[in-house]
Amino acid sequence: MNTHTSTKRLQAGASTIGLLLLGLALAVGLVLSAAVVSRSLERIKLAGDKITVKGYAEEKVVSDAGTWRATVTVRSGDLQSGYRALEAHTARVKALLESVAGASAQVAVSPVNSRPQYEIGPGGVQTGRVTGYELDRNFELSSADVALIGRVAAEASSLISEGVSINSWPPQYFYNDLNAVKVRLIGAATRDAQQRAEQFASGSGVTVGPLRSASQGVFQITRPNSTETADYGSYDTSTVEKVVKAVVTVEYAVARE
Repeated sequence: MNTHTSTKRLQAGASTIGLLLLGLALAVGLVLSAAVVSRSLERIKLAGDKITVKGYAEEKVVSDAGTWRATVTVRSGDLQSGYRALEAHTARVKALLESVAGASAQVAVSPVNSRPQYEIGPGGVQTGRVTGYELDRNFELSSADVALIGRVAAEASSLISEGVSINSWPPQYFYNDLNAVKVRLIGAATRDAQQRAEQFASGSGVTVGPLRSASQGVFQITRPNSTETADYGSYDTSTVEKVVKAVVTVEYAVARE
């Protein structure tokens, strides 16, 4: 082997070692850079950490107002006889209300509403000929005595056996101080949300920080033991006892312990 060939081999070996050392240095540099970037990202992430929870609260209320409504309807071949029949039925309804609710009961009675009834020809088409009239009148009783409203609704249907064509609607029950209940529930639901956030954070190496944002959901006013919900909120008026439910969504900052 001549000197020239040996020199070339030495130069080639040195180049290979140099490339290996350069690659190793680049690899170490990339690892160190990644660690620095990772720590930076971690700091950014921790600075922006948050926890979002929902808080729930409910309160039972008893209605303090009620309303009963009914409609009496008569049909007759002419307006005059129809009106007389409706007046007779109106007097019977008022008498029943007075017997149940007392003479001082404030009953709202609407004006008479009359509609002509037209003959139906072949094919279900109206001929334009008036065959009679339908007349009706609405009644409404409102009271803070919710038990009275229930009794009136129960008794009113008995008029049907006397020939009075009455449609007695189910009574409606309301609670007047809902705004105060809603304020209490928002506070209770927010406290519940904080407790939930602390439970989530417990054992996770983070602590719950200040509140960042909060939003109130719709209120659900339902019958007791009901699971009914609606996106726009609900207000059940069919029962004297009700449950008012509130949900809030709360976002807290969290910090690494």
